[in-house]
Amino acid sequence: MSEFIVNRSLKGPRDRVWQVLTQPGHFEGWLPAKPGTAVLDVRTGGSWQATVISSEGDEIPLIGRYDEVSEPDRLVMTVPGDVVTAITLTTIPDDTTQIAYAFDVDEAMHTVVTESVDDVLSRVSAVLAGIA
Repeated sequence: MSEFIVNRSLKGPRDRVWQVLTQPGHFEGWLPAKPGTAVLDVRTGGSWQATVISSEGDEIPLIGRYDEVSEPDRLVMTVPGDVVTAITLTTIPDDTTQIAYAFDVDEAMHTVVTESVDDVLSRVSAVLAGIA
């Protein structure tokens, strides 16, 4: 396995992007999670949990942990499957934030990971647009 990084830009200041990633109400919007189920202890050593609803209507509890938190620019956390992802936020011109997702995955997973990140970031962008 090797480190694989997906870089994208989001319209919005870094502090607002951080809020969308780390506040329960916003987290539920982009995960997307069942309203009222997100519990986030955003600190190094903390954890997160939320419940998503499958297309068949089944409730699926998700959990993860925060391995590193450096507000407002870096989160290292686990996602379902206990996969560790490092998220780095960098301010760039025009009220925009560069977001980099780093994963330690096999090359065969690069396309799937890229598609997953793009899907998540489309929902993050929608949440950002709603609070602009």
